[in-house]
Amino acid sequence: MKDVTNKLWNYLGKMNGVLLITYLVAVFFVVGAVNGNFSYYYLLWSVFVILVVSILVCPKIMQFLSNLNIHQTELKVKRAVYLKLIKMALYAIPLVFFLLYYFAYYPGSFSADSLEQYGQAIANRYNDWHPVIQTLFTFKLPLMLTGGWIGSIVLFQICCLSATLGYTFNVILKYTNIRCAGVSMLFVLMNPQTGYMAMYPWKDVSFAMGALLLLTYALQIYMSKGQWIASWRNTTLLIVATVLTTLFRHNGILFTAPLLFAILFFVSKKRAIFVCVGVLVLLVGVKVPLYAVLDVEKPEKRQIETLGFPMNIIGAAVTYAPDTLDEETKEFAYKIAPREVWEEKYRYGNYNYVKWDERTNNDVIEEYGAKKVISMMLGCFQNSKKVSITALVKMTEASYTVTDYYAPFITAGIGENDYGIVQGGNDKLKEVLTDYGSFMVNHFRQVFLTLGIAHFLLILSVLCKCKLNKLEGWKKIFFVIPIFCYNYGTTLLLTGTDDVARFMYYTFLLMPTMLVLIYLKNGKGGMDEIVQ
Repeated sequence: MKDVTNKLWNYLGKMNGVLLITYLVAVFFVVGAVNGNFSYYYLLWSVFVILVVSILVCPKIMQFLSNLNIHQTELKVKRAVYLKLIKMALYAIPLVFFLLYYFAYYPGSFSADSLEQYGQAIANRYNDWHPVIQTLFTFKLPLMLTGGWIGSIVLFQICCLSATLGYTFNVILKYTNIRCAGVSMLFVLMNPQTGYMAMYPWKDVSFAMGALLLLTYALQIYMSKGQWIASWRNTTLLIVATVLTTLFRHNGILFTAPLLFAILFFVSKKRAIFVCVGVLVLLVGVKVPLYAVLDVEKPEKRQIETLGFPMNIIGAAVTYAPDTLDEETKEFAYKIAPREVWEEKYRYGNYNYVKWDERTNNDVIEEYGAKKVISMMLGCFQNSKKVSITALVKMTEASYTVTDYYAPFITAGIGENDYGIVQGGNDKLKEVLTDYGSFMVNHFRQVFLTLGIAHFLLILSVLCKCKLNKLEGWKKIFFVIPIFCYNYGTTLLLTGTDDVARFMYYTFLLMPTMLVLIYLKNGKGGMDEIVQ
């Protein structure tokens, strides 16, 4: 019996394989139970089938991926000038790609948020509702450099994005080979959202650039076994990039803090202390005196932006099970909006529809405060278990479902404004890019837009390549954790799921670099070492 158990354990891939199968079955059961319109007997039978299929298929996939490694090819560059041309191409191709969208949709795309930040930049009156550092970097800086030219905002952004991508692809080239760098570039540029996202001067794009730069630094630190950060120049770059990425989004720390933790495993104690102190000092040094000089206005009604989780749970209970609520929670909910608004507007996981209704008074949330709202949410979990759990699943299923529901396609556009900003550009080029985007969305949506599949690929890769019982395995896992911290943390902060696609787009930008880090082994390698 013991031999049979050991054989089964080894066949499944030990603990890693069992965790993978458990994850698949749990996801299917949770999503199926919440979204399915069939009986629980059918659901349990389906789960059994998924379990059997997983037991048969997962070990084979894990065995294949466990033996898969990224290697440098034997291709040799005969002349150094050829290598320089390849490196330059990795910068130039992304820039040309983005310029096509820029010329098609000149001067870029501006949503209501972008227009508000543009207004702050030209009036020199700043509100921290949108991160001030991102407003200064993306809007104020290019406007200052060009004498107020509106077209400079998106042009400056795509130049920065191209430089960041080019740097990343060159680092991948350094540690792998031309094919790997080329595939990484194609994955990013073929994504139908990449071009359109780059046309919006959003904090999502600035944060994505910062996150990618930090991950590229992390890849070099890992591959050099900490030698990369031994340089004071590189240490300074890491500190500055960490601070900027943290400040580009109010919740950016959900990514930067765990990534910094992962990096510190490869740093000496003295250098680790210097990095941590440097980040804290620069953070405070930027925010406190700079915000004081600029007289930055602190936004009101901030709690509504951080209480998405409890408001969605309370909203589900109020809408679908009002009879289970205590009087205090009912009073709170109906002060915010009449019962008919909840019943008409609220959808599982989407308090946004209630939030933006003209009959809604969100000031009530500020009056009650976070502590009281969270207390009422816990009461909903106790008294309205079914609808509360359903709301929780609906809020988070974008991170593990493989359906299209949470993958809306972002297109170009300019909102109504008083600045005279209208979209021009080349109509024929627009038509070509629109057709391309439609084709990719219709045929490859799951690859380029579905967050749940991206997360599953990361989980699968980690379980195949990292041993959970060894510190060396966890050193790689710690580099992956920041993506999940940020994505799940942000999901729980949101009052609605409509913006998940653009908030989490950075995940797809980081995927090639993250997979290279997972499938590479420490050691020497790279194009620089095979030049004759």
